[in-house]
Amino acid sequence: MSRSSAISGLWVCCLVLALLGTSLLATEQRPALQARLAEARQSGSELRIRNALISLGDHYRDTSRTKAALASYLEAYGLARKARNLNDLIYLSVGIANLKDKEGQLSDALEYYTEALRWAKTGKDQAQLAKIHNNIGNLYLKIGSFSRSLKHYQDALDIKRGINDPAELANALMNLSLFYLKTGSYDRSLEYQFQALKIREKGDDLSALAAVYSSISIGYRHLKDYPKAFEYNRKALAIQQKLNNPAKIASLYNNLGVLYFTTGDLNQAKQAYLKSYELKKSSEDKHSVLASLVNLGSLSLDLKQLAECKRWLDLAAELEPSLQSYEIIRNLAKLRADYYQATGAYKDAVTQLKLYHSISDSLSSLEKARQLNELEVRYEVEEKQRNIDLLTRNNLLSARELKNSVRMRNYLYLILALILVAMLLGLWRYLSVLRLSKKLYAAQADLNAMNRDLEKRVETEVEIRQSQEQKALRQSRLALLGELAAGISHELNQPMQTLSFTLENIKSAFQDDSLDAGYLERKLKLLFEDITRMQNVINHIRCFSKPQEEGEDSRFDLKPSIQNAVEMVSDQFQRLGIALELDLPEADLRLRGNSFQFEQVILNLLTNARDAIRQQSSGQASRRGIISIRAAQQGDRVIIRVSDNGCGVPTELGDQIFEIFFSTKDLEQGTGLGLAISKSTLARMKGGISYTSTPGSGTEFTIDLPIITEGESHEDIDPGR
Repeated sequence: MSRSSAISGLWVCCLVLALLGTSLLATEQRPALQARLAEARQSGSELRIRNALISLGDHYRDTSRTKAALASYLEAYGLARKARNLNDLIYLSVGIANLKDKEGQLSDALEYYTEALRWAKTGKDQAQLAKIHNNIGNLYLKIGSFSRSLKHYQDALDIKRGINDPAELANALMNLSLFYLKTGSYDRSLEYQFQALKIREKGDDLSALAAVYSSISIGYRHLKDYPKAFEYNRKALAIQQKLNNPAKIASLYNNLGVLYFTTGDLNQAKQAYLKSYELKKSSEDKHSVLASLVNLGSLSLDLKQLAECKRWLDLAAELEPSLQSYEIIRNLAKLRADYYQATGAYKDAVTQLKLYHSISDSLSSLEKARQLNELEVRYEVEEKQRNIDLLTRNNLLSARELKNSVRMRNYLYLILALILVAMLLGLWRYLSVLRLSKKLYAAQADLNAMNRDLEKRVETEVEIRQSQEQKALRQSRLALLGELAAGISHELNQPMQTLSFTLENIKSAFQDDSLDAGYLERKLKLLFEDITRMQNVINHIRCFSKPQEEGEDSRFDLKPSIQNAVEMVSDQFQRLGIALELDLPEADLRLRGNSFQFEQVILNLLTNARDAIRQQSSGQASRRGIISIRAAQQGDRVIIRVSDNGCGVPTELGDQIFEIFFSTKDLEQGTGLGLAISKSTLARMKGGISYTSTPGSGTEFTIDLPIITEGESHEDIDPGR
């Protein structure tokens, strides 16, 4: 092994240990708070104990001792539940949920957020209720459950619209704008940003106004509307300069540098990066300082200013030993390799390139592990949500049963009162003590018998209900297993059909004596592609149930992939009289992901469109089926639309069509796995899918995916932007 390889390997090992290691817990003592808790425990007052535990938990939380904070909060939470103290229950539920979220225990965090939501709904603090909805929205956004995340963000916004607090309303609007920014819906993001801007412009919080301006600038940059991006960045910069906020000013200069670089003005970009660096260089945030040095070094290299580039690299080397950022060190290795290559030091360039690729491989492995963990956490959280929904339904049922029991008891009390009144009237009317006593004893005996009968009936009803619930649960599990088997059959049947059609075409050509070498070669190619596709479908189903660890995504071209999918069904669609229309961009658009899985998504949409047209044609024999596929680039993303003039999707179904095992078809024709798998595939490609439909007229599915663009290495890496 060469010395350079050994050094590269040593770097990688050190970085892995730095990333996977945990920080040391603080060793400072908290005598006052601990003594207060000890005194409270000695007094025996649960109120004093609860208050002392909350204060100690707050201290642990503020000093980043998460586990100790959780222990204090959980004990205090138990005491608060016992005392039914609503304010403490809400405070502690949110506090525990935040700590669980910080620890990565997202399913537990959801459970406590749900508890906090339940307590808050019983109180009158609408602002607190909105904050809890926002926290839950953040959690679902983190795991990629976008529909649930959006619902809670909108709930928070609805609450804040009704509490007459402009600042809180602006915050809720910005949360929704950031949601759409992260999900690539830049137009929708700007809509909410401008709503927030109207509120902030009427207020006196200049820092919040500058934050809105900065966010609008980033939105316009993603939409490639650079004049407006410059305009709003400068507005934000002017406010922060007036407020004399160096950290924010540095971040805005960094964003300005990105804008200048993107528009090709390298000299202006350099000046902006320099101003950002001058403000950052005395900061404790070494990650941000190194990010600026990387930007300046890369820009100097682009300007052929090699001496300048070396100066930035030397400054970076002084800070590098204190850095624990895998990504920054990788970028530094690439910059050094480019510098050494430009200066003719090819041996040093090779050493740095080896380090760069080693770190890139490690980052790829960490990203795969992170994605796997996200999928596992998403399943865990979704399962927790289903359990919460089931518990809510059971609680409603129990409440209804309790209400009926109370009503029956009141009826018995009423009957008893009537009997007593009758006996008193009898005493008054007949003045017969003996007869009255006999009636009283008889009434008491009847009442006891009724009570015993009621108890037996309640016990019997409870046993019957429990038995029915257990039977329903077993039937549901069996049905779920059957649907899973049917879904797998459905997904494998599609390529089998294509394979069968191809063989039929070859057979027909052979019988007609029209089989030539070229035709046979094309059909054999399709056969091999179908076999490969079946293998990938099986692997895809495995990925859907448990994401696989082996293999990695690659880059592929959009246009050939769509054309391959269309070619597999073109003969079948021609026989059915269905027209296929394609409108694809001439430019080469590159995607990151698995090309076979992407083609499977297109095939799923095409076959669904075919089935919808055939269903519509059963009632309109003269109507010709048309399926169109259109693709267009929008900024750094591509929008693919697959439309048909079939029967459409009922409006009331909403996003249910993307849920597992949900299908509008008969069980023999489909189980709903096709669209669920398609959504999962696109999510792994950092994209999404939606649809619009008019019953009786047709349906259009829209796929939104990021494309691989040039100059991604100069993207703003400052955490403050």
